[in-house]
Amino acid sequence: MTDGPANWPAQATFRALGSTRLNTTFIKTGIDADMFTRLAAILVVLVTFSAVGAQEPAASADPLASLKAELTVEREVYYPGQPLNVRFTLFNPTDEAIDVPLPPGTDVGDAVTLPLRLITGTSAEPSLWLAYEDERAIPFGTSSLETDDGKTGALRLEAHTAVGRALDLAALQRGLRYSGEYRLTWQPLHAHVPEVTLDLRIESRKDVVMVTDFGNMTFTLMYDEAPRNVENFLELVRDRFYDRKTFHRIIPGFILQGGSSDGTNKGLRPDGKLVPGEFHDAPFEVGTLAMARKPSDPDSASCQFFISLARNPELDTDYTVIGQTRDEESVRTLQKLAELPTNKKGEPLRPVRIRVMTLVDTTAGGPTRQMNVNER
Repeated sequence: MTDGPANWPAQATFRALGSTRLNTTFIKTGIDADMFTRLAAILVVLVTFSAVGAQEPAASADPLASLKAELTVEREVYYPGQPLNVRFTLFNPTDEAIDVPLPPGTDVGDAVTLPLRLITGTSAEPSLWLAYEDERAIPFGTSSLETDDGKTGALRLEAHTAVGRALDLAALQRGLRYSGEYRLTWQPLHAHVPEVTLDLRIESRKDVVMVTDFGNMTFTLMYDEAPRNVENFLELVRDRFYDRKTFHRIIPGFILQGGSSDGTNKGLRPDGKLVPGEFHDAPFEVGTLAMARKPSDPDSASCQFFISLARNPELDTDYTVIGQTRDEESVRTLQKLAELPTNKKGEPLRPVRIRVMTLVDTTAGGPTRQMNVNER
């Protein structure tokens, strides 16, 4: 029997079920086409009902399991002695208010800030763990924070709202003063809420060494005055971005500029990231290291930097200073670079490359002021 208009409805139904061959078999046995169509339609309804029913999630018996925890930090790298601020947030994404039970003795405060006990837990039931390098995670110390007065209660978290709190973990945990990798794990409400983790790095402060064909220049960085710009610079150094880059602009008595991704004044970081200005009162003297930016945009620092070749008061507080030459060797190298021949635009006649940039531990004493290189 060939396919034709008379048996088309039965074929169409079974094609939807992926069984055209079976349809032909039924038709060959003499089953009425209309009856076959009705049977197929019933099967389609049953299959559809089963599929829809299987997709319906079972209602959670524990409303606390719907809460979402989040950990956020200001930066990825911290330094010994620096505040280590972490923000803890508990979010209710549902359409119903949820009453969050509080451990005994919890100070609810103004109910706008996440209670401390919901962050740390208690000695008996900790909620916060800290792991150093590959060591086993241990509960975050909470004994000094506990004042159990036997009171109990609940914090109502309305639908689609969040409550949070920022803590300086370095002030609460002395172990965070050591350099290395740390992992913070938070699981509030004793496993009712899925745990979240946060990786942190504490790093001893570093100086930067620029190795050139004309000598080395070492810079002490200004972590406290320009933290974002210093971290941006350090990130590029760690990623070996500056290796083999050039100094593309030399203006004697003014500046030496380099670090461009394409060797021109327009080069940016590969990811296009820009860093806001952090202007402070460090003066522009010989050997002052600063981030270049667009003249029209104070928040456009990227990868390019420049080094002052003289006292340039007109630059003070207008560009973000991130460092200063550390020693006499650095100034001698800077003087050699400042004397290289250029064209009328200040472009070196031959490529002047940074062989490599490396990080070394900061030495005591810090940077020293130097005389104008043109006076030496």
